[in-house]
Amino acid sequence: MKKALPIVVLFTAAVLTTMFLNGCGEKAVAVETPTQKHLSSFLSLHNQFCEKKYTSSDSLKVELAQAPTLNLAKDFDGVYEVLISNVSFAVSPEDDGCTTDVMLQVDGKQLFTFEDINKALLASGYIETGEPVSLKDTGIDQSELTIIEKKYISPTGEVTTLDFPLEKMDKYYMTLFTEKFTEAKQESKEQVIKSLRMASL
Repeated sequence: MKKALPIVVLFTAAVLTTMFLNGCGEKAVAVETPTQKHLSSFLSLHNQFCEKKYTSSDSLKVELAQAPTLNLAKDFDGVYEVLISNVSFAVSPEDDGCTTDVMLQVDGKQLFTFEDINKALLASGYIETGEPVSLKDTGIDQSELTIIEKKYISPTGEVTTLDFPLEKMDKYYMTLFTEKFTEAKQESKEQVIKSLRMASL
């Protein structure tokens, strides 16, 4: 018994030390909530592609097509997606900009609220340009629903519009659209008009 006692004491001390250190470690490491993870994934994707500068919509399309993390979304022409924790996040090149979207309700659970993303955008350096407005739009099932639309100026100085559904969150893609290429489109339009005028002389 005398020989066994020190071993038991040492073993007990080791267990208690491990438990104490593990407890400290758990307190030191901040656990990211599902809401934070989804918001982070969405904004990271938007930042990676839609906040970048491009010369044209075509250059954005090339960037998306070559991105190793993205794949063409099934049944959606020209839309690129990435699956993170069973949630599909997508980026789309537009004629006048870049859109990031996500279906907010997955398996009956809402990913995040309007307040969550508004707060995250402001924390990321976005500037509000006015109060949100309530609008009517159409869901993927062609039914009418209400959305909140709010405009911001992005950290790169571009007008960015958030469309957030207030209902039927499994029937509507929440979108964050960054306006781009408007100057190039205007110049192209002016060149076409000028060419037509020259041709008519």
